Amino acid sequence: MLVLASIAVYFIAQTLAWLQINGQFIWPWMKEHKMLISIGGIPISYLLIVASDYAYDGLDGKVWPGRFLAFAIGMVVFTILTSVLLGEGVTVKSGVSLFLALIIIVLQLL
Repeated sequence: MLVLASIAVYFIAQTLAWLQINGQFIWPWMKEHKMLISIGGIPISYLLIVASDYAYDGLDGKVWPGRFLAFAIGMVVFTILTSVLLGEGVTVKSGVSLFLALIIIVLQLL
């Protein structure tokens, strides 16, 4: 159950991080207020710490599996948001990478 909570929190944190970093390409006001937008890193960091804690506790006190989850979820979130919000399609190379990221998530759940 903690692993699923970790995945959910990682998903939220990665989504917020994507918006914080790449929102400037969608909403011009974000490009003009980079310092203000950077303050959003505080709650994002907190969420990543919480997700890491859940992963550590849910994955038998190991750090590596949680890191793989964070990486793979970040790849999935990046792919979805970049495609939907920026219109950048998935190339063969990025499609294979996304597939491998999904395999990493599944392996950590087994």
